[in-house]
Amino acid sequence: MTSIPILLLFVTMMVPKALAQGGISNCCLKITGTKVHRDSLKSYYVEDPSSCTHNAVVFTTIIGRRICASQTNVWTKTSMAYLDGKNWQRRHTTLKQQRQ
Repeated sequence: MTSIPILLLFVTMMVPKALAQGGISNCCLKITGTKVHRDSLKSYYVEDPSSCTHNAVVFTTIIGRRICASQTNVWTKTSMAYLDGKNWQRRHTTLKQQRQ
């Protein structure tokens, strides 16, 4: 009988954490080897290792598809750098236009 209160306590503690972090369903269930052309990528984010089981980078394509990739993959690293540079150029161009 003591296992039921412990289980309820555990669930009570974990539900708010999962909801605050966008829910467990946002975590990658598996890492894929899918590679798309960098021009098809819109953005990326790194999953929070404290709430998700895989150490993944999640790319979003321009059509809204999510791709879960390994952080150690060379394609992942170069694609992240490409998006970081593309976003930097976009911000830099916007700042120049605002100053004129």
